[in-house]
Formats: sequence, C-alpha cells, structure tokens
Amino acid sequence: MANHKGGVGKTSSVQNIGAGLARAGQRVLLIDFDPQANLSDGFGYRDLEFGIFEAMLGEIDVPVVELQENLSLIPSHIGLAGAEMYFSTYTARERILTKTVINKVEKDFDFIIIDCPPSLGLLTINAFTASSGIYIPLDAEYFSMRGLDNLQELINRVQEDLNPSLDISGVFFTKYDNRMVIKSNVRKVIREKFGKKVFETHIRNNIAVAEAQAQGIDVFSYDSKCNGALDYYQLTQEVLVRQNLVAATSK
Repeated sequence: MANHKGGVGKTSSVQNIGAGLARAGQRVLLIDFDPQANLSDGFGYRDLEFGIFEAMLGEIDVPVVELQENLSLIPSHIGLAGAEMYFSTYTARERILTKTVINKVEKDFDFIIIDCPPSLGLLTINAFTASSGIYIPLDAEYFSMRGLDNLQELINRVQEDLNPSLDISGVFFTKYDNRMVIKSNVRKVIREKFGKKVFETHIRNNIAVAEAQAQGIDVFSYDSKCNGALDYYQLTQEVLVRQNLVAATSK
C-alpha cells in the first residue's frame, strides 16, 4: 500500500482492508514499514522498543503479533527512521526486507500487506521489491494526483531492475465526497490514466475510521454499520474478486 503523499488514508486502508480480508477467512499479515508507526498505534501498540527494524538487523526473531482471528501484525517504531542510513552501505540492500522478514513468514499467510512510508526511499524500494502488487490509495485532489508520476517512475525502475513481476494491482479513492466537483474531475482523469485498475468502491469521509484507531481497533470492530465499515467491506470484496478468491456479485 503506497503513496508518497501523506494524509491519503494509506494506513487506515491497510488496517481496514486487512481486517476485512481476515473476516472473509483469509490469513492476513500486516507489516508496519513506516517509522511513524501509525499502523501499530492504530492497533494499540504504542511506544514499542522492538519491531521490524530489529528483525531486519537480525537482533530478534520476526515479531508477529496476533491481533484477532486470521489477522496479525509486525509492528514498527521510530527507530526504523534510521534504517535507510544504516542499510545504505549493504550489498543487495533493496532485498533486506525480503530476506530477513518476508521469506520467513510468507508461507503462513494468504495476504501480506505492507504499509509503506510516505516517501520514495530505500524502505519503499524494499517493500516494492518484496511485493507482487501495489495498491494506491488516492485522495481525489489536484496535488495528490500530480504525485503519481513520481510513484509510477519508481515502480518502473523497480520492475526493470529488481522485481519484474511488480505491477499496480489497484487504485482507489479515499475521503471521497461526490458532491465536490474537483473530486469528480480528478476521478475522471485517474480513470483515464489507470483504466480498469481503478476500483469501483470509494471510501467516503467517515469519522468512525479515526475514532476506531484512537481505540486501537479496526472500523468493523468499532461500528460495523457505519459508512467506513460498509465502504471497506465493499472494497475488500473487490480485492477478493480481483484475486479470484470470490465470484463477482452485484451490490
């Protein structure tokens, strides 16, 4: 899950798509790969002294925390901010996440979703190298749209040099309000650019998503009937359809 523009609902989407997939019976692992550690915080894991950085260093075993049935987390903390400098002199530094974490846990899960940092540096390159596909959450605004070119350029470079199977699996809109003309205009441009990769489901503005995170739970656990839960449920169903795990049905 990647977008180098902050504030687009990336972490919220990792949390709630992951929870939705788990509720659908998929074994899901979420990886907090952002030094801000918002995903860990959103599940109630705050101010940790260990996390994925220590696992990448080989100091600890991969710290997989079971959150609920079918849903687990590898947490992070602010120490990950030093990873880019620390690993900059390593050989095959773009594959450190794959070698130290992904290879050790992938057999135990159906989905592994990595919450990338809002940057295009070494951490994001590691995430892209380890992944089979990228989901891009997008706030339907002008500046959010402009940043996609830089993201696409990085994806192309990783495809050419590190991970030929990498592709954009889907693009979806967050904080959506169909009453705003700018949202509809940006949506049209993005559909012209990405075609069928754009999901039909939009995530509407919904305060319940943030309220759930403040309590350390996903939106389904907080209020399964709110707009946020309904939208993320529909988006999760689209993900499953695209992965050929369920048959398409009409809404």
